[in-house]
Amino acid sequence: MQIGHLLSAEEFEACFARPMRDVTEDAEPAADIWPYVDGLDLDAMRLPHLTDVHYVYRDAHGRYDQVLIGTGRYNTLLVIVVDRKLRSVLGHHLLDLNEIYHRRGDHLKPVR
Repeated sequence: MQIGHLLSAEEFEACFARPMRDVTEDAEPAADIWPYVDGLDLDAMRLPHLTDVHYVYRDAHGRYDQVLIGTGRYNTLLVIVVDRKLRSVLGHHLLDLNEIYHRRGDHLKPVR
C-alpha cells in the first residue's frame, strides 16, 4: 500500500505561481521530506530507485516548495510538494518530461 498523496495534474498545477524561483542553493527545509519519501511504493510508481535532490523551486508567493528528486527512469523526476506555511508535505507528483515533450526514450538504458 502506497503512503502519501499522489497529486493529480490539476492539484500539481495549483502549486505553481510564476515565476518559480530556483532556491536549491539557499533553501532552508520547511519540512523533513525523507520519511514521506521513504514511505512511497517505488514499484507501484514503476521507479527502479531514487537518486538525490536535483533542484528546489519555490512559487512566486512563497507558499510551496517543489523538491525535484532524480529517479532511475529516464527524464522522470519525483516532485515532493511542501506547504511552507503548514511546514508539511502536501503530496507528490511524477514529472515525466518524455510525456510532456512527446519524447520516447526506448533506445536509452535506465539511469544507475
